[in-house]
Amino acid sequence: MCSSPKGSTALRRLGKRKEFSRTEYEEYASILRRASVCYELAQQKKLERLRFAASHQPILIHNPDEVVKEDEKQRGILSYLKEFLMQPITLRWI
Repeated sequence: MCSSPKGSTALRRLGKRKEFSRTEYEEYASILRRASVCYELAQQKKLERLRFAASHQPILIHNPDEVVKEDEKQRGILSYLKEFLMQPITLRWI
């Protein structure tokens, strides 16, 4: 056990830091630049595909009355039960 405060707060490096030569650094930087350009091109292509798909999708226009009728058709027994249980209660004194 180390009881000194210096030993408990000293920073330790997890790995050895590599020193790059000028050519290694330039090679690594060019790899990063190429990767960045490829990423940007992929994002542009993705955006173009999304815009193309959005422009060719059919637009559905519904009559509001038909939408209400569809909602009424899809109601189940639980929705009717919930509606009944949510009604206000009135007490009558006889």
